Amino acid sequence: MTHFNDIAIEHLWDAEQWSYIRKNVGEWRGAFMQFSPMAHQVSETPSVLTLKEDRPNQHMTLVLKRTPPGKTTHTLERDLGYPGAIPYVCFFPTGAFSQGAMQRYPCSSFGAEFSLLSDHRRMRLVQLYKGSASGDHILDYVTLIPEYRFSDQGTPSETMPPVLTIDTLLGEWRGECLYLPATMETPQVSTSYWQAQGSKQELILSFTPDDNRPDQKTPKTVPQRFTPVDQQRWQAVEQSLQLWLLPGNVSCTVYPQLPKHYGAQIELCWYLSTHQRQRIVRDYDDTGNWLGTSLMLEARV
Repeated sequence: MTHFNDIAIEHLWDAEQWSYIRKNVGEWRGAFMQFSPMAHQVSETPSVLTLKEDRPNQHMTLVLKRTPPGKTTHTLERDLGYPGAIPYVCFFPTGAFSQGAMQRYPCSSFGAEFSLLSDHRRMRLVQLYKGSASGDHILDYVTLIPEYRFSDQGTPSETMPPVLTIDTLLGEWRGECLYLPATMETPQVSTSYWQAQGSKQELILSFTPDDNRPDQKTPKTVPQRFTPVDQQRWQAVEQSLQLWLLPGNVSCTVYPQLPKHYGAQIELCWYLSTHQRQRIVRDYDDTGNWLGTSLMLEARV
């Protein structure tokens, strides 16, 4: 497991970004699995994404091909110049990244993309919200994109793990957190703590929020209570927040309706095994400003 304290994070915003992007170079095969606001899967589109460094230390080309069943292939091509698109797209030492809106505007769409990387496997997730006249944002869809890096020497099994279960979440998780502030100030490393207790009728999550900093003597622990909506969705009792359980051993947090002047934490969590997971969280304050993004590498205690 990567240890953030061993990384020269003072260079993370400049020269190191390119090396982190390089961890994503290759041909990635997978599918865009789209889910409705009710967490029902409505479509699945095979995809091939290729990232190539065609001019060393200067330029990369990204080509995405999606082929809906029975339809022609749609191709998207983008250029990426050194050192990357920071802070709009933030890459982490593991190769994980996040991009999204810098500001929530009342009548405009709002969304974010997350990507977690483990060896030759990658898990991406996109959330998109619609704007409204009231200033609230309404969840439009969630797209899960499981991928593997193709190789002539052999590829990992393409079997998709089943939908995550609550039993996988239960327990105590500890690890390291690397926080990248939107202001591009020095990134910060701290410890992370997350605990899930409960049953099929109730789930209580206790965790250290992403505004913890290394200079805090005692990390704050915030408990949240959730009750089940169905097998895939759990609703927070005190706020408009849901925890979704998705295929591929993935969970995410979504807001069916995100009120105006309401802070938000949007999260993707990928369970690599029964005792290891990665989380990436994008933070917004109650004025709609993006505050920063955190990556947590955690193990079950």
